[in-house]
Amino acid sequence: MTTKVYCYHCMTYHRPESMQKIMTRCGERWRCVRSIEAARSSTDERDAFGLRQSERNKARARVMQENAMQGRRLAQQAL
Repeated sequence: MTTKVYCYHCMTYHRPESMQKIMTRCGERWRCVRSIEAARSSTDERDAFGLRQSERNKARARVMQENAMQGRRLAQQAL
């Protein structure tokens, strides 16, 4: 299994080769190249990237919540 690194900006995991260490106020953190390049874009492109990423995060959270609810239902049925 490939080890993945957490991107503090996207709040998701990426392959190490698509990541860079960035110095922040809190110290060094990993950030994906895709988000770094998006930050160098114009304001409109940056905002669009942020909205797309927010939608991805919401969709992933929704799927995780649905899976958790389904697991709870299955556990209740087993009782």
